[in-house]
Amino acid sequence: MKLPKITKDQLTNELREVVGDNDIEFESLCDSDDIWDFEIDSDAYFDRRAEVGKMLIEQRNQNEIQGYHQRSKEDPQDC
Repeated sequence: MKLPKITKDQLTNELREVVGDNDIEFESLCDSDDIWDFEIDSDAYFDRRAEVGKMLIEQRNQNEIQGYHQRSKEDPQDC
């Protein structure tokens, strides 16, 4: 993974006093083998998310209807 580098001519005078006449190079905080890169199609993700949400609502409604029918079979006066 290529990390940014700040050249010495872009440094402020205060930073030049600290680092001297050198460029600043960043070091990685983690091992590059621990990083996974996933290609994500955001449109497909949100479309699928909406589709799953609709399916969950539909399933919940069916469960409520089945629960209502189950209770009405057991004791018709409760419903």
